[in-house]
Amino acid sequence: MADSHHLFDAPPHPFELYMKRDFSGPISVVASRTIKPVKYYLIDFDLSKEYPPGGPPRLEEPPWGGDKTVPEHLLPDAPPCDPFPVDGDECRKGRKGFEFMRELVDDMTNPDPLKRPQMSEAVARLTVIINGLSDWQLRSPIVELDRQIKVTTFIRHWSKQLFRKARGIPSIPKI
Repeated sequence: MADSHHLFDAPPHPFELYMKRDFSGPISVVASRTIKPVKYYLIDFDLSKEYPPGGPPRLEEPPWGGDKTVPEHLLPDAPPCDPFPVDGDECRKGRKGFEFMRELVDDMTNPDPLKRPQMSEAVARLTVIINGLSDWQLRSPIVELDRQIKVTTFIRHWSKQLFRKARGIPSIPKI
């Protein structure tokens, strides 16, 4: 769940994007997530389990969660396996703009869960990748693979980024 109330002039409707909660008209964006970072709350612990550090192997019967395209979920009568390597599988969904981390995403989505990096290793590798990118690369738009970006959208995006750069607003929010 995201607390994004400070980004809009009125509370947004939960299902109708760009509409006020009371349907009295469209909402206006007054700030970006870069200027005023959004607070995220973890609220759904229905499938959650706590595993003690250094305890026995974490083995669970699949499936867990909603994404059924994970390799472990596609096996008939899949054996119990560690649920944590599945978390990285969400990264493989196609978007332009993430080419710089293709090797990490490929490793995180390896069909063999035992060959996937642990989350601590993935975070360390991502930090190295991000630190190696220029500010302009970090400000580049993210586009779905099957979509073309309109010229007006492209111009609007880079106009905002130039304005933010001139004002000294970082490309990655600092919390």
